[in-house]
Amino acid sequence: MTAFPFPNTFTLANSSVSKSLATRLHARVLVSATSIKNTLNPSNYNTQITVCVPSNSPLWTVNDIAQAVDGRIVEWGPPGAIATDTRTIEPGQWFFAITGENFDAHDFVTLELSKRGCVGVIGNRVCENWEMGFVQIDGDTVSSLVKMATFARSRFLGEVIAVTGSVGKTTTKAMIALALEGLDSRIYQSYGNWNNRIGVALSLIGIPTNAGIAILEMGMNRKGEILELARMGRPDIRVILNVGASHLEKLGSLEEVAMAKGEILEEAKPGDICVLNADDPLVMSLPVPSGVKRVFFGRSLECDIRLVAAESVCGGLGVRVVLEKNLEMVEFVIPGPGLHLALNACAAAAAVVTFFGVSLSQVGRSLSRFVPVNMRSEFVVAKSGIKIVNDVYNANPVSTKAAIDMLKSIACNGKRVAIIGDMLELGAVEMEYHDEILNYCLDTRIDLVGIAGKRFLVAAENMNLIKKMNIVQAVDDKNLVPKILKCLNINDVALVKGSRSMQMEKVVDALKEMYRFTPSPCSENWDQRQERG
Repeated sequence: MTAFPFPNTFTLANSSVSKSLATRLHARVLVSATSIKNTLNPSNYNTQITVCVPSNSPLWTVNDIAQAVDGRIVEWGPPGAIATDTRTIEPGQWFFAITGENFDAHDFVTLELSKRGCVGVIGNRVCENWEMGFVQIDGDTVSSLVKMATFARSRFLGEVIAVTGSVGKTTTKAMIALALEGLDSRIYQSYGNWNNRIGVALSLIGIPTNAGIAILEMGMNRKGEILELARMGRPDIRVILNVGASHLEKLGSLEEVAMAKGEILEEAKPGDICVLNADDPLVMSLPVPSGVKRVFFGRSLECDIRLVAAESVCGGLGVRVVLEKNLEMVEFVIPGPGLHLALNACAAAAAVVTFFGVSLSQVGRSLSRFVPVNMRSEFVVAKSGIKIVNDVYNANPVSTKAAIDMLKSIACNGKRVAIIGDMLELGAVEMEYHDEILNYCLDTRIDLVGIAGKRFLVAAENMNLIKKMNIVQAVDDKNLVPKILKCLNINDVALVKGSRSMQMEKVVDALKEMYRFTPSPCSENWDQRQERG
């Protein structure tokens, strides 16, 4: 990633916004932005933020393990952290053998595991001649893992923040952690997107003993899933970012998606806080239990934390944000592409300002050093000079449109190229949404579109797009790569996006390794179209 300087001051272009600032401002704080290069310097980050990784995990005694999983101590073992993957297990850890639909981790319990430093096994059985620790459990191992997570939550005395929504969970979680860095408490956030039953359980089990605040994310693809996660984590602050077209395959409609997301609120107790997106009617339609404080974020004047302004700056590689709380206002730049980051920042501010007393100005100072999360709005310059927006972690219609808008906002001296893979789990309306995305590429005048996946292929054929835009088509990422590489030049900006199972990161890897260009009919066609105007 290359350095890109941001300006230190800003002017508000919209006169109506300027008048609002002038007449309503009580305490305005201008946070000077840094450069992208500086944001990537680890010394800029407070070491109080801990991510869930094995080296940070707490030690569990054999008695605690047995009590937590309601198991029987067959062989004693020393205290250790908990692991669920034999490929990454570290010396001194206990291995929790999980049995899933397509695998049985007990098959990996071998004597070789003990030679690599595993001090014990939690599960239904062990291999012959196993001499290390063993806590035996009966029945479903995943249910026992959930029991252990519930036990871990019960002994954690700090605050828990949980974030859900159709898009933006991982980014907002990271922003909340960064915004809390000025507190005395040690901040812990779950690893990556550990947001399902096993991921949330492992996140709770991994909370360090010295943590004061834990930040989790909660996802779902069916009814009842978030309710179970909320019961496991019992969050003090519950954040709903948005409701969008995702997981429709099992849920059927946006209203059903909203109800499934709203499960995070169902068992909130008096004194808890619910942070809600006031701009999303589906979020606002969700019932909140009596005695629970509601905190609103968004663009409307009634919001507790209001997004006053957001605009792309510095060639689209930064987002200038103005937030307001009562009469306090803060202005700062998030050093990353994509206007969607502004609302994520607003949600993060709402979560930390109202409960923890962090000032809005401190939130601005912290978020001006935010770095996009892996495979989410990451801006990378390849060896060849091609600029890549790596947004491949997942995709639905909302996030894909936001990614295309992000591509359009980035300064470009060549072609803007959208390389997109199928969006999955959309159910009966999946073709409508794939048509919609291709039409959006057409309407926004994307110079070149590369598509991978049978859904986009059918949509492109039905729309006869080959006569309407420059398009490269393939059934999957493997077949798309050689075709798309022939169409790129040094000044191009390429967005790569797709659902997780489409593995579009392989396209990103191929773009990064590309170091020379060969003139191709694809590039010539684009040049001719530019000449025709």
